[in-house]
Amino acid sequence: MNPDVSIIIFCYNQTKYISEAIQSILAQTFTNWELLVSDNGSIDGTQEKIKNFIHDPRIKLLLNDKNETITKRYKEALSKTRGNFISILYGDDFYMPEKIEKQLGCFENLSKEWGVVHGPGLTLNQSDGKKVLDSCTKVHGEALKDLLVNYYDGFINPISPLVRSECFRIYPSYQDLFVEAECLYFKFALTYKFFYLDEPLVVMRQHDTNMRWFSKRNSEVLDTCLERLPTFKEFPKKYSDLLLTMRVKALTNSAWQNIRLGIDSNWARSKLISSFRLSFFQSFSIRNLISLSLTLMPNFLVIWFNQLINILFRRTEQIYIDEPYQKKE
Repeated sequence: MNPDVSIIIFCYNQTKYISEAIQSILAQTFTNWELLVSDNGSIDGTQEKIKNFIHDPRIKLLLNDKNETITKRYKEALSKTRGNFISILYGDDFYMPEKIEKQLGCFENLSKEWGVVHGPGLTLNQSDGKKVLDSCTKVHGEALKDLLVNYYDGFINPISPLVRSECFRIYPSYQDLFVEAECLYFKFALTYKFFYLDEPLVVMRQHDTNMRWFSKRNSEVLDTCLERLPTFKEFPKKYSDLLLTMRVKALTNSAWQNIRLGIDSNWARSKLISSFRLSFFQSFSIRNLISLSLTLMPNFLVIWFNQLINILFRRTEQIYIDEPYQKKE
């Protein structure tokens, strides 16, 4: 008998946490699942920990010698799934015991036009053991407009959704990108409705080697995925202006964040120029003019500006590193 649900764990150098991630699947109250553990070339002993679970016939190990793009690992793992539903987990996070059972219960009462059941999650601070409710979108029903308009108010929790497997078949990851991550849900929303289950059923760890991250590559992936969205015949033309507004906002926000982190002024300037080319009127603002000016200033003036902002608003910006499934730049 084929499993109803295929769960995929993607991991890289997570020897401290991978066993608990797998144990959280074994502890699920719903048992007709298969688990594929895709390791992206770990060198810290993670693969040895994974091999401890080979005795369970529901678990398949996809152990790799090389660290490759995440989209490639997604394609490999998804091609081996047999379930009608897919659930994604990362090797340093974990599920609560009723995660799969409760989400499948939602699907039992939904027609096939509903492709995603999602909800909030908890963030576990590994340094002090505290758990807090993480912000996410509460989008329910037709999702695309809400995802475009309210992206920065909280998006889809990356490990929360249970997704019909056909969503991944119809809208596979872009193989020319290193990672697509949450941008997949823009594509799913072109065709499928989203069901919001207002109960935290997943836990994402926050620790020194995996804090939710800002990077230049993230910004570029987001803009590329948004740029390609209208190429799908399912994209509603009435949302073209909303999409343009989000692209401008994404580019200018990334430039500002980059300046606040002091990473790469040339890159930040290129993002601002791109935003002005997309829509001069939407890009024209005091903050964006300040951002553009800062990219032309000596580094010591940028540092002074950031220190002043931190003092005035009593805040600091946090540098995040890339997700642990990969180390490549």
